[in-house]
Amino acid sequence: MKKNIILLAGLALFLIINACDRTEDPIYKKISDNRFPTIVANSNFVTPTIPTAGIAKGTALAIELDFISIDPIKEIQFYEKIGTADSVLIDKKPYQAAFSKIKNCDTLLYAYKAPTTPATGTTIVFRARVVNQSGLTKDRILSYKVL
Repeated sequence: MKKNIILLAGLALFLIINACDRTEDPIYKKISDNRFPTIVANSNFVTPTIPTAGIAKGTALAIELDFISIDPIKEIQFYEKIGTADSVLIDKKPYQAAFSKIKNCDTLLYAYKAPTTPATGTTIVFRARVVNQSGLTKDRILSYKVL
């Protein structure tokens, strides 16, 4: 009887020690060091401010994009979607450091011109996308109507 108790106690001790080994548990494995870029949500990122009714065809806008990234940034892409058509890449800029001490982030000013071809009332979606070297992205979207 005493041998059975010692055997069971030894087995219980073995199971407890074995259960505490977390090196094989996938929940504790690091999946990736890659991090998404962060786009700072500046409320007035378009100059001039777009009225709710929309803007005239061909209007020039200055779009300010403020972003932060721990991982290296590859490029900034700009897309435009006219009405129900697919988004089209209209421009891309390689990353150039432009750190603003006042805003504590990188700042990019992009000169955008509203298209002149769509019909009045068409919804236009402008998208700025920050792309990391690892391929992770973050978007900032501007939607407006053409007058």
